[in-house]
Amino acid sequence: MKQLNRNILFILLFSSIIYAQDNLESLLGPLSSNSIITNTFKSTRVINAHSIEIFEPHQLDLRISHRFGLLNSGAYELYGLDQATIRIGLEYGLMKNMMLGVGRSSYNKTYDGFIKYILLKQQRGDVNIPLSIAYFSNIALTSLKQNYEDYPFTGRLSFCNQFIIASKINSDLSVQLMPTIVHWNMVDESSESNNIYLMGLAARYMISKSVSINSEYFIRYLNSSGLSTDNYFNSFSLGVDIETGGHVFQLHITNSLPMYESGFMTRTQSAWPEGGIHFGFNISREFNL
Repeated sequence: MKQLNRNILFILLFSSIIYAQDNLESLLGPLSSNSIITNTFKSTRVINAHSIEIFEPHQLDLRISHRFGLLNSGAYELYGLDQATIRIGLEYGLMKNMMLGVGRSSYNKTYDGFIKYILLKQQRGDVNIPLSIAYFSNIALTSLKQNYEDYPFTGRLSFCNQFIIASKINSDLSVQLMPTIVHWNMVDESSESNNIYLMGLAARYMISKSVSINSEYFIRYLNSSGLSTDNYFNSFSLGVDIETGGHVFQLHITNSLPMYESGFMTRTQSAWPEGGIHFGFNISREFNL
C-alpha cells in the first residue's frame, strides 16, 4: 500500500512539472534558433581591399604587405624581384563590431589610418539575413618631398569612404560588393576630378580547409575625363590565401603597386594586357592583448 501511494505521488509530481514547463513555454514562446555567419573571408583583406572581416575586441594584428616590381621588367631586374614596395600596419579590435588600423607605405612615403564598423551581420535560422554590411573610412597622407617648399599640407591628403556588402553563399563561395568614393584634396591637372566613384567586386572560393582562391576588381566610373583615365587603370588582383595557425599568408599578382585605398583604387599605373603585373604577398600575425 505504501509503495502504491509513492507511485501515485510520483506520477502527480511528474505531471505537474510537465504542465508547468508547457505553461512557461507558452508564455516565453518558442526558443530562437539563429546562427551568425562567420569566416566569410580568411583575413581582413581580400587582397588589396578590405574584406567584411574584423578583429574581436583586444585582438591586435601585425600585417606586412610586399609588392615587387613589374613582371615584364625582364631578366635584368629578375622579373621585378630586384624592386620592392612595402607597407607595415597594425590593426586592432577596439570594441565589438569596430576595428581601427594604421600603416606606413614606402610608396610615396604614405601614412594611412582607417576605421571599419559592422552595421549588419549575415545570419541563418528563424530570422534570415542574407548579407553582412560594414562601413569603411580611410585617410592617407603622402609625405614625399615636393619640388617646391610651399606645397600645402592639405594637398597631401586623400580620403576613401566605402560600404562593404558581403555574403557567404555556402561553405566554399563568398562574394562582396564595395561601392566607394575616393577624394583627393589636390590633383596633378585641372582636367582631373577630385572625386572618383568606384564599384569594387570581390570573391573567395575555398579549395581546402586552409586554402582559398581570392579575386578583386575595381571599376572606376563617372570620372571618364582627363588624365584619370589616360594614365591610370582599373585595379585587378588574383591571389591565394593560406591559413597556418595564427598566420594568414596571402600570395597574389596585381597591377596595383600602392597598398592604401586611394592609391591602388585610383592610381594604378599599369595594365594586365600589357604585362603590367606585380607579384606580392601579405603576412598577418594576430595577438590577443
